[in-house]
Amino acid sequence: MNSIEKVFAEKLLPLAGENEPVVVAFSGGCDSLCLLALCSKVLGADRTLALYVNHNIRSEEELEKEISLNRENCKVLGVSFQVACLKKGQVLDLARKRGRAVEDAARYLRYKELEQYRKKTGSSLILTAHHRQDQVESIAMRLGRGAPLSSLRGIAEYDENRHLLRPLLCISRSDIENYVLSLSLTWSTDSTNQDDLYLRNHIRNNVLPKVKQNFPSYENVLLELRDKVLDIEEYKGEITNPMSLSLFSSLQAPTAINVIYRLWNLVMKDSELPQSLSGRVLVAIRQAKDIRIGSNGALFCIYHDKLYLFSSSLESSSSFEIEVNVHKPLNVSLPGNFALLSSCHAQKAIEEGRYPLPSSMALRMNADSFNGKVMLRFARMGDQICLKDGKKKVFRLLQDMKIEPNLRPFVPVLVDSDGICAVFGSIFGARDRICSKFHTSLAPNDFTQYIVVVG
Repeated sequence: MNSIEKVFAEKLLPLAGENEPVVVAFSGGCDSLCLLALCSKVLGADRTLALYVNHNIRSEEELEKEISLNRENCKVLGVSFQVACLKKGQVLDLARKRGRAVEDAARYLRYKELEQYRKKTGSSLILTAHHRQDQVESIAMRLGRGAPLSSLRGIAEYDENRHLLRPLLCISRSDIENYVLSLSLTWSTDSTNQDDLYLRNHIRNNVLPKVKQNFPSYENVLLELRDKVLDIEEYKGEITNPMSLSLFSSLQAPTAINVIYRLWNLVMKDSELPQSLSGRVLVAIRQAKDIRIGSNGALFCIYHDKLYLFSSSLESSSSFEIEVNVHKPLNVSLPGNFALLSSCHAQKAIEEGRYPLPSSMALRMNADSFNGKVMLRFARMGDQICLKDGKKKVFRLLQDMKIEPNLRPFVPVLVDSDGICAVFGSIFGARDRICSKFHTSLAPNDFTQYIVVVG
């Protein structure tokens, strides 16, 4: 192996598992082509899966040429090549809906497709081709925005929660380009990379070259700043959603902001946490008031001495809905870092203490009693559930459970063609309730357990 291959192997092999494949986010550009070639060399072509996400925001002619070249490069490397094609207008529609940049919407949808493909293929990791200059650009952009000090740690090399590894972060763009040229491979060039309407392109093409004219070593300076930030005292405990306000009582402000930032990163992924928002949240934590603070597509809620964070626009409570198969074990992710579990998954979560109520409170439901299509979604105004003592509006039920109004739209429910089957109030410390048709004189232990947990 040459030096770049050795560095890559040191980053990848300890995390890649023994036999599982990995998904490479493959755009066809120089960086991702280098990543794909390295993965094929170090891990083996049979364990390397290339996924190209077509955002459909460029001309069909350019996209067809790019996909054709990418397919040919994958053939040369002997790796699997798949295309995930987004609907025309999907990126722009999401950007308008969220009131944010097009590149932010494109990134969100790209990672969503990558994660779906990772699960579908049983892959251990998603690899992206972020490199040293990407790290520098990110730190510079965060400095310019006045982001929290903790965010100057830059792009994380490994994100365990998202199964995401960026093994090229310490490698320069010039070394990447030289490696691809040494393999006699040709990469594609995305025309949007020159469009200065995109903030990162403007920073890369116009701002940083002028900075370099006056400060030739600025890249090293920013990376040294990152190293110093990494040395700042960090909260070592687990980051969960929600978080108890009591843990903030012993933390100095920079460390407390770091915790808020990590909670944000857990739920909001790649979007930026505004400094003004983190400051408002910290003030609210210190005051220990039940409060709702929304901004930048996020919703912080403090309720009963706990801090919750929800993505209020990525997946709004009114739009989230997913079909589930109740005749199979469930491990279904919900927005806000929640999950619906059943069978073995539920039992394991209960044993690990992730279910907030006693195990005897877990819902046991006969899968044969569901009628028609079964959907998982959040509670909505107008929902009703049929209890033993008659029908009751779900939001009134949640009110009786003393769940704060701002949190009620984030309570998961199971629905079939007859109506609401289950209400999972346990995520906010209340009870879980089931429809009367699931009550039976038979031994409930014979039926499937259903729980919702955080994380």
